[in-house]
Amino acid sequence: MTNFLQKVLNINEPLFKSGLKALEKSTGNSGVDTRLIADVLQNAHKVMRVLGLDTADTTGRELYHSLMAAVKNRDIESLLIDTDYVLYIIDDKVISLNMIDVIENSHHELPFDRQVIGHGQRSLRGEIIIRYIDHARTDDLTTFETISSIGLLPEQDSWYNNAKAYKKRAVKPEGNVK
Repeated sequence: MTNFLQKVLNINEPLFKSGLKALEKSTGNSGVDTRLIADVLQNAHKVMRVLGLDTADTTGRELYHSLMAAVKNRDIESLLIDTDYVLYIIDDKVISLNMIDVIENSHHELPFDRQVIGHGQRSLRGEIIIRYIDHARTDDLTTFETISSIGLLPEQDSWYNNAKAYKKRAVKPEGNVK
């Protein structure tokens, strides 16, 4: 499970696997990461089926070009409404189903090998963060420290509104500090 997340997020942090394992342990090994990956795969397959693609034998290039065609046909909003954090691996290549990434790729007519996936990665990092912080068994401060140490909250995301919200929720002020 951690290999999938590490690959789609392109996180080379050596502590990523052990940190994710610690996050899972903090939830009582409730499978937060497994459910997240299942949601990613389910959403990716749903989009592929709507595009008329076979989930068993579609190539990465076919999916990418089908997404580009959906942008040109103006079908993209309804198609990708719930896929902000969906990154899918086909043929050892990560493909973003994040609407902003897909529109940007189409607008700039980026070739398959030069596609952007940064918005999808940022959204997936945010989804991981919120799922662990919102879990009933986790301690917000400890969870935030682990998340920061394993590369899920990189400096370049500091402007990202959701990341700021997660940080505020994780580090709550003591008492009535003004």
